[in-house]
Amino acid sequence: ANGIQALDLVGRKLAKDGGRALRLFMEEVNGFTGKHRENEAMQPYTKPLRNAVKALEAATLWLMQNGMKNPDNAGAASMDYMHLMGLVALGYMWAMMAEKSQAALAEGANGKASFHENKLATARYFMERVMPEAQAHLARIETGSDSMMALAADAF
Repeated sequence: ANGIQALDLVGRKLAKDGGRALRLFMEEVNGFTGKHRENEAMQPYTKPLRNAVKALEAATLWLMQNGMKNPDNAGAASMDYMHLMGLVALGYMWAMMAEKSQAALAEGANGKASFHENKLATARYFMERVMPEAQAHLARIETGSDSMMALAADAF
């Protein structure tokens, strides 16, 4: 089912309405990270998110330039693109939770300091240990479909 969802994302949803949904999402995420550009406490959360957004932008551009000319490129990239999109979306959620937890702690945490400290630790773990996968997804996308399509069908 994931493969079908990935193909649908790249083959249909990405281009729907001229890419409007992705554009709006990217504007929202970039607005959030931009708002915190000078906030040192948020850098552990927003810097990895900005890097993943750049990878998603590069992957999208690559798909527009190479997926339309060669449908095999779009198909080969689809699963990694879906995972990259998921990383950005989850990273955005974690960054927003970090923002809220930092604010709660600054206001005294109302007896829930441990909850917010744990939320920040988990968000930082995600940013440091999971978000770097964005670069691997981009690298696989940019290799195209040649190695995936190298074997003849009768080789299977």
